[in-house]
Amino acid sequence: MKAGAGDAGSVFVETIIAAAIVAMALGATLRVVADGASRDRGAEARRAALLVAQSELADVGSEIPVVAGESAGQSAGLSWRVDIAPYGAGDAGNAVGGLYAVTVRVRDRSGGPALVTLRTLRLGPEA
Repeated sequence: MKAGAGDAGSVFVETIIAAAIVAMALGATLRVVADGASRDRGAEARRAALLVAQSELADVGSEIPVVAGESAGQSAGLSWRVDIAPYGAGDAGNAVGGLYAVTVRVRDRSGGPALVTLRTLRLGPEA
């Protein structure tokens, strides 16, 4: 069989369609890779924020006094804030001391929502 002039045109159309299919597949692959990289950066930021929050929480009682108030600072490119408030309404302290709610929030320096929030209770001087 001999190929005619019409066959050359259909080969060209088939080639263009195949190239379009390959381009769509590559585009989808690029989106998947970019999404994975974005999620990885977010997870790494939350991991670093968790380490900073745990470090600041460990400082409550030693470097940060357990009294009602707040303190803030920056560490590793992140902003942190420690809020300490008496725990419970109208609870009188006892011979051991008062109970305080401690909240540590860590966020990116540029702002936005908190990456990590940790809450705990600590024993301190009578509230």
